[in-house]
Amino acid sequence: MNTTCEIEANSDVTGTGIRASIYTLCLASGILKTIIKHYTSPSSYSDFTRSLDSALQLQGLALLFTAIYQTFRQQLTLFHAICVLHILSLLGFGLTSKGEYGTKGRIRRIVLLVSQYLIAGAFLAFAAYIWITAPTFGSQPLCNASTIYVVFGVSINATEAVLRYVFLGLMSTTIIGAAIAMTCFGTIAACLCGLHRRDRTISSQDIASAGNVLARVQFLQGNGKSANLQAEVIAVGIRTGVNLYAIVTLEQTIGRNHVGKEERNWSFGQVLAIFMLVGVAVEVVSIFLARMDEKRKLAKGGDAEMAGQLKTNNQEGIDETEMLHPMAGGR
Repeated sequence: MNTTCEIEANSDVTGTGIRASIYTLCLASGILKTIIKHYTSPSSYSDFTRSLDSALQLQGLALLFTAIYQTFRQQLTLFHAICVLHILSLLGFGLTSKGEYGTKGRIRRIVLLVSQYLIAGAFLAFAAYIWITAPTFGSQPLCNASTIYVVFGVSINATEAVLRYVFLGLMSTTIIGAAIAMTCFGTIAACLCGLHRRDRTISSQDIASAGNVLARVQFLQGNGKSANLQAEVIAVGIRTGVNLYAIVTLEQTIGRNHVGKEERNWSFGQVLAIFMLVGVAVEVVSIFLARMDEKRKLAKGGDAEMAGQLKTNNQEGIDETEMLHPMAGGR
């Protein structure tokens, strides 16, 4: 642990409750999605996915803007700013509605796309500002030189020039790659949406239909279901491993810096973060209860169908007997 400078506590950013909620959501999200996908109907799975993504992204968005606000007020230390960047790499951030609310028209798509770009721009600007001004950043610039960041178990000073340039280079590469990808995607979309073939225009509905057809085409050898499930399990394992590495690294970073004891105190923000876990748990329980009710209804429907079939068979047997012995009833 670094004891040269005590870092001011900020329990609303890296408190125990905040971290516990984030760790649980990140580790459980991939596993729950995989299990529920094979347990419930596609519509219920879609609802659950939107709910879980909304919980993750809104918590990340709240943390991002809390950090930006505290930076403007000179209330955020370099240590907590780095922790925020690390946590956001786990959570993600954005705006995701829990319901579909009809089809996504042009206006809705534009609004969502612009909001995502604005949020991503705010994050990139915040991250760039942190690494550019790291030696003098925040409310305790005298502690910045002794602030530790852990990379693959190795303690590195957060103001080290090489570390800062590496992160800035990665950010620049990400921005350039995203710009190129969006340019290519926009060009292809414009060509497809504006392509005229005699008196027929290829509309967005045609593109969506083609996408649905292509999505159902699977190039799998052998048993399709088992291969698909195996691929999902491998993907979940890789994602869980990456999340575990990020969690361990963050805990090492916190443990190797001298943070004030007030960091362990519980605040309203931490309690609220824990209750976000309760909301996700309610969604999971609701899915399993709905599935149990569905099975129960199917079982009752099957019993009623069998009873009706037996009654029909008995009636047919009586009719056949009367046809074979028409005078039996008059004797």
